Amino acid sequence: MLLRHFLFQNHRGYALTVILLAEITVSISHLSVDDVNQLGQDHSYGSLILKTIPEHINIQVNNHGLASLQLSKTMTNHLRDLYHIDSAIPKQATTINLYSRNTLVATVPDEVTIQNDPAPKANFTITAVGPGETEIIMNTTSQEISNISHNYIKVEVIRSQTLLVINAIIGWLYFLAWTISFYPQVLENWQRKSVIGLNFDLVALNLIGFSAYAAFNINLFWVDEIKKEYKALHPYEIIPVKGNDVFFGIHSVILTIFLILQCIRYERGNQKVSRTGTILVSGSTIFIFVSLILAIVGKISWLNFFYYLSYVKLGVNVVKNVPQVYLNYKRQSTEGWSITGVLLDVVGGVFSVLQMILIAYNHDDWGSMLGNPTKFGLGVLSIAFDIIFIIQHYILYKRDKTYVTLINS
Repeated sequence: MLLRHFLFQNHRGYALTVILLAEITVSISHLSVDDVNQLGQDHSYGSLILKTIPEHINIQVNNHGLASLQLSKTMTNHLRDLYHIDSAIPKQATTINLYSRNTLVATVPDEVTIQNDPAPKANFTITAVGPGETEIIMNTTSQEISNISHNYIKVEVIRSQTLLVINAIIGWLYFLAWTISFYPQVLENWQRKSVIGLNFDLVALNLIGFSAYAAFNINLFWVDEIKKEYKALHPYEIIPVKGNDVFFGIHSVILTIFLILQCIRYERGNQKVSRTGTILVSGSTIFIFVSLILAIVGKISWLNFFYYLSYVKLGVNVVKNVPQVYLNYKRQSTEGWSITGVLLDVVGGVFSVLQMILIAYNHDDWGSMLGNPTKFGLGVLSIAFDIIFIIQHYILYKRDKTYVTLINS
């Protein structure tokens, strides 16, 4: 590496030539005689690849978007993974047929032609008709293009670009609110050197739930095989995991583990994970372990395994706050339970639900929200529990009232 860097710094052109020749020589040394002979024939060592630019586009109603189709070429045999030629000249002009899966959302020309010139590229216009989502799919009779069935352009037609920006801002606001919401409880435990008032069932369930959530996001975001499974099952859908989802999942697991360490170290009275909590955590763990075994032996796909993890997270979200509500009621106090974290959580929940509503309006796609009651319902459920905590803290159990410090599980 140092030698290559030195050569590039002092003799860039010479170094580039030497390095490329060396790498090509190594590659060709692995080819058979037939492979080498095949390389000398025009177009026989590769196939044309169709690129769609962009793969995803947002257009406001009654406006137009510009898209492009471009041909490129990759080498086959042992060189496939080494070299990619950005452009390639087809033998003849190539006609690509275009179709919109929903012409009430967007329309496109019936066909475009890519000429056989040094820059084989064709532009076309997408016309936004009405709010919604559609896909532009394509086919051709050309035998030179190998991947035409995998090509499409995802089109989102929206009512307002302004709402699109507002939705992006709201997304970052609830992401930040939920991320920061972990820290007030950690800080309160540290200041009091006590975790009395924090329900251990909630912490244990959060560890299971956030671990499942993080594993789901990490694999759909980073693991190519899982992404391929998803695209095979949903060929016209965008993978619903972003970088901030991955960060939030990992961050949540780390902070939950830190809370567990605080529960071990700080004063906790006779608090412990209840029998019900133990059953829920053990049941979830067994379910995950059995699903993992089924995935390893090939009885279910790995994508389904990670879907099962997401179901664990959903189940945890439904029940996890109940023990904390009951603990506050039993103690007639919220002392030790950070209300600041609750307020941040309710801000995140409100912004999350608001974003879903605005997205549904902007895309005229209320079915995506009402048709997926799990996500919307969990958002509303989270807000409902936060409201209960706020009522307990500010109305029912004020700090000037006496309460029982040590509790039974």
